[in-house]
Amino acid sequence: MNANSPLLLVGVGGAGSAIAHGVSRAFGESMRYVLADTDASSSRPGAPFILLGGDRLSGHGSGGDVVQARLAAEDSLKSFESALEGVRLAVIVTSLGGGTGGGATLEIVKHFDKRGVATIVFATLPFAFEGDERIRRARGLQSMISEASNSAVYVSLDKLIGDVDQMDLAMRRAVDTLASAVTLFWRILAKPGYIRLDPERVRKIVAKAGRGRFATVNVQGPNRSADAVDALARSPLLAAATGPVRSILCGILAGEDLRLSEVGCIAEGVRDAFGRRASFDLATVNDEETFTGRISVVVLLFESGEESDDADDEKAYPGGKRPSKRTKNPLAQGPQGRGRFNNVEPTVWNGEDLDVPAFIRRNITLDV
Repeated sequence: MNANSPLLLVGVGGAGSAIAHGVSRAFGESMRYVLADTDASSSRPGAPFILLGGDRLSGHGSGGDVVQARLAAEDSLKSFESALEGVRLAVIVTSLGGGTGGGATLEIVKHFDKRGVATIVFATLPFAFEGDERIRRARGLQSMISEASNSAVYVSLDKLIGDVDQMDLAMRRAVDTLASAVTLFWRILAKPGYIRLDPERVRKIVAKAGRGRFATVNVQGPNRSADAVDALARSPLLAAATGPVRSILCGILAGEDLRLSEVGCIAEGVRDAFGRRASFDLATVNDEETFTGRISVVVLLFESGEESDDADDEKAYPGGKRPSKRTKNPLAQGPQGRGRFNNVEPTVWNGEDLDVPAFIRRNITLDV
């Protein structure tokens, strides 16, 4: 691993550790990373591993208990100190709906924040067939993780695998798709092309990003730039929006055959599709060995962050359509509507913050 890298990949929980390990292998180069779980069986040969709550749970896992997972993480926060040396940005991969992923991720993110490390969380959400209870628990955890982290990207496993039915192929697609987004940060810095982003700019983008979505496309042929834009505009991973797109990070991975006109086509097409008013950052990655003859485009959209001065307000919304306005709820004070409980440790039960009023947790709009 590259001990001098300002980037750190962290896999939390059983699924998060498996995905992060897969991402590190897919990257194919030295990547600074660490796995963390309450279950000792999540460790991988040769991979740095932190056993959360060893004295409390003895390496047997949290049993799906979010509270136990949070306590286990609190017990073990000092174990991250050596891994955080020199780190400016941590990319955290986790899975919500069970115990360790949701409970431990929250405490780890808060600890990193105290150490001055910016965090972006990539969290998978349960399959539909896993049941309403598990999905509801995951949704309850989303608001708390979003509040604690600098930015967070949530994606359902159903959308990640698409129409693949065979189990091993489906999980491989999920890992590959996540890897394309997660490794973008490393590729931007390790193999910069003609348009570069330095580590501090990448950190600044993440630090002000907020909640986001991502998608990646791979194209080749004479019209590959236009085909890439069209595929991104139709991607189901970018379809679900709850607010205007405020920030866009676009990475173009290609070989030496990349043309300036193609970069312009992709940049303009992405801005037209997802928001002219949004702040826009573009980086190209030059990887002749992997991408010659084809282009891979990774787009991350964030629904908060720095706004530009562009007056074209309609373009700030996906598809150019402004959502209907809702009356501001006077009871939803502070981040995520925690109000006077904002600086108090949340009361968590079944993955939900009970200090947040029920109508906010259930996304119910009140006419006031």
